[in-house]
Amino acid sequence: MILALMFFTAILFIPSPTPLDAAGPDTPDPGQPQPVAAQNLSSVLTGVEERLQDGHLLNFTPGSPAIPDESETAPQAENSTPPVVEYDDDELVQLVEENSASLMLLSLQNTYALYAWDEKLAKESAAELLTFAAGLLRQSAALDVSDDGEALKTSFITALESYEAAGRMLQGNTPLNSTMVDNALEANWQGSNHLREAFGYLQRPALKAPAEIVAINLSLPPISAGSESGEELALMQRYVYEDRTRANDISLMLESARSISVFYLFDGKGSLVTAEPGRMFLLVKVKATNLGHKGDSRVYTIRTPDPRDFTLRYRGTTYSPITLAPETSLGEPYAAVRLNRYEVKTGYIVFDVPVSLTLDECTIQVKLDGASPVWALGKTV
Repeated sequence: MILALMFFTAILFIPSPTPLDAAGPDTPDPGQPQPVAAQNLSSVLTGVEERLQDGHLLNFTPGSPAIPDESETAPQAENSTPPVVEYDDDELVQLVEENSASLMLLSLQNTYALYAWDEKLAKESAAELLTFAAGLLRQSAALDVSDDGEALKTSFITALESYEAAGRMLQGNTPLNSTMVDNALEANWQGSNHLREAFGYLQRPALKAPAEIVAINLSLPPISAGSESGEELALMQRYVYEDRTRANDISLMLESARSISVFYLFDGKGSLVTAEPGRMFLLVKVKATNLGHKGDSRVYTIRTPDPRDFTLRYRGTTYSPITLAPETSLGEPYAAVRLNRYEVKTGYIVFDVPVSLTLDECTIQVKLDGASPVWALGKTV
């Protein structure tokens, strides 16, 4: 019905054609194009039915272009692909796989040295662990990983931070004490736990280790190097040697060795000297004797070895005697003095050592003119 109404309205507004016989001189030639209003009705209404069915409005303004279909005129949206972000997930996985075994072995070596209270090995292995972990930490932190790689990165970085802390707290010249050892052991343990977490995010096991790391020696060093003859002296066994002028014989002996944790100073105040946590004082009693003159030389006196000539060796670490006050509860300290014929000098030398030290693994070497005798503190005659 609407279509019929549209036809009817269009017929009303179309001018009637002029009869041929009424055409004047100004009448347009039938052969010339006629105005739009005079065009055939069918051309005007072309597509009306289709546009009405599609729900589009009609435009009958003469000369106006027909409203194009949006699907025909709207430019097709280009299929734009978002840029692909390049992540460093593969680099992180490779970093973990290629270095985890080395980290574990260095940490194991450091832990072993701490349990054995081997100061030299503990500090050396800690320095290697610190350098290695710090370098890996810088590389890992610079990697940009996807959400899938964040868990691996977090666990690995946390492990490296723990290993770095373990290595750093053992640096410097401070002797090992129980607090330092406990904290370093805890940091190594935390590092291993987080490294194990990182392993769980790998698709294949991390088993690669450089040859120089695999070759780490986890055995303790030998107890000590003995005397030049290869024989270690026992406590109460004397070593006889000549003085520099070869005019006198001297006897040197280590009589005893024992440990204490405190002693007093006779300074008028009774000051107390206490060993640090995890440390103790090792007292070694020394006896030097001028055995007497020989030959034609007129030199009758000798000079005893200086305390600085005594070196304590324990599991590859060396210790020097501490300086004692002139008067303590320990008795007279040993010192370098001149002795006349048959005179004797006795006294203690004191070492600040780990509380875990055992005498069976300790030796004391004395540097003399032309000789270096060694006493085994766990050996008696």
